[in-house]
Formats: sequence, C-alpha cells, structure tokens
Amino acid sequence: MARFMVLVAAAFGTLVLGAGARAADAPESWSPPEIEKSGLPATELMSGWYLRGDIGYRYNHIDSVQSATPTIGHDYNNVVGLGVGVGYKYQWFRSDVTFDYGARGQFRGITAAATAQPQYKAKIEAITGLLNAYIDLGTWSGLTPYIGGGVGISYLSSDDYANSALPVGETIPAAAKWNFSWAWMAGLSFQIAPTWAVDVGYRYLDLGKAVSSRESTGNFTTWNDLSAQEIRVGVRFLLD
Repeated sequence: MARFMVLVAAAFGTLVLGAGARAADAPESWSPPEIEKSGLPATELMSGWYLRGDIGYRYNHIDSVQSATPTIGHDYNNVVGLGVGVGYKYQWFRSDVTFDYGARGQFRGITAAATAQPQYKAKIEAITGLLNAYIDLGTWSGLTPYIGGGVGISYLSSDDYANSALPVGETIPAAAKWNFSWAWMAGLSFQIAPTWAVDVGYRYLDLGKAVSSRESTGNFTTWNDLSAQEIRVGVRFLLD
C-alpha cells in the first residue's frame, strides 16, 4: 500500500508541477494556431482525452460496528485521499476512470466494559476504482460547474487490530474485503491554459464494509457502511 501511495503522489505531483509551469506563462506566450498554406487559420482539434490527478481531505464515517462486545461509541479518523485517472470529454459530457487511495484511518471503539480506553482498535485503508460520468452545466467567466456520479469497487483492508479483552500478546493478522462502491460529486472547473484545467469539488463516496480477521475466540469485528465526504482539488491535462 505504501508503494501505491508513493506512485499516486508522484503522478499527482507531476501533473501539478506541469500545470503550474504552464499557468505561469502569460496568455500572449501560448502558441497561436498554425496557418494553413491556403492562408486560412487551421482549426485546432483536441482529441477529447485527458489525464487527471486529485488530492483531497476525507471526512470518514462508519455507520455501525458489529463485535463480540457491543460498542457504545466509536470514532474513525479523517485522512488524506489521492487519486489519478484517465477520461474523455465531448462537448458538455465527460467520463473517466479513476483510482483513489484513502490513507489508513485509526478506528477506536468504546464498550461498556472498557470506557477509560478503547477496547477495539484498528487501522482501515481503502483503494477504490470508479467509472464516472459528468455533465457540464455551462461556462461563465471561465468557470464551468458540473455534477456527476460513479460506480465501481473498493478494496478495504484492516490491520493493527487489537481487542483489549484478548490474552496479552495475541496478534490478529490483517484482513481485506472487496465491495461494490458508488459516488456522486459536484464542483467547478477552470481552464487555466489551452491544455490545463483546475478542478475544485465535493464528492460523497460509499465504500461498503470492512472486516477483521478472526480472534482466537472465533469472533471478529465488522465495520458497516463506511463512507467519506471529500473536498478535492485536482488538475486535468487535455491531450492533443
């Protein structure tokens, strides 16, 4: 997972640095359209394909927890999310495939038997692949609002699982689960150069459930209906 996060961060950094360098140029310095031999300006046609990179802050949420000892309260830390993708735009319609990594968030579960310290602890991370579609709602002063939705799969893994009721020294291995996942989003994009656009938006991401491995007692913990509300900033590079 660490290697995946490094690759995503490197891809995002490359896109951001490229966008910054291009945006620093004055509009007058952008290459003018080529002139055909006939003397008429050639129409520059973009391919419609683009690459994207995003970084965001995830407000994590777990709907409920199933465990051997019922929890009376829990929390799940907010984390940073990183994403990359490739897509295609035609007029007001846009679609892309994205891959996102949500960093490990710390879960703590309080029970009636252990109120001073959490009885349950674990770290949960998520990798998500989505097929998304968006509708642009028009452009005003260079700003293009949009809405969209996506469906796909999520891979949720839990590790560093601990239950204070277990014998001292018992180690529970990591566990993972695949889930159906979906999202809806809305935001604004702004064209900062002929081939670069900046995107600021909100996304609600439904991730499904995560599980722990079995304890020596045969019990295990299930985290139901994980989701995240995200504030994201990204860039899109339009391919010629």
